[in-house]
Amino acid sequence: MEQAGQLCVLLVEDELLIREMMSDCLQDAGYDVVAVENGALAFDVIGRAPAPFSLLVSDFHMPGNIDGSQVAARIRECWPAIPVIIASGRPDIFEASWKHELGYELLKKPYLPSQLVSLVGALTTARVHRPVAD
Repeated sequence: MEQAGQLCVLLVEDELLIREMMSDCLQDAGYDVVAVENGALAFDVIGRAPAPFSLLVSDFHMPGNIDGSQVAARIRECWPAIPVIIASGRPDIFEASWKHELGYELLKKPYLPSQLVSLVGALTTARVHRPVAD
């Protein structure tokens, strides 16, 4: 959740080692991270968040009946302008409308931690420097 100058990423990834590595990399880059392992837990965290998250990074395919696109839709109900990154090893599932209509970004697995940090940085910088409408 955003706090004075601190950006917070919600990371949803079912693979423990990937989740821990990505969380550590994002923390090393200066972000606060809330990391959960599935869509149901993400829904819970979103519902209880006392302040807005800065960005969502979600795996697409996860155990349970809530996938990454559903997590993205849920977080956008709360914070419509939040940047969203969907990570998947199957880019064919990434619908064209997600990019063009919703502005989601695709991060193709496997990816390097530096690729994630770079994309998160670009999206949060663009959001922070976006002009405010009158």
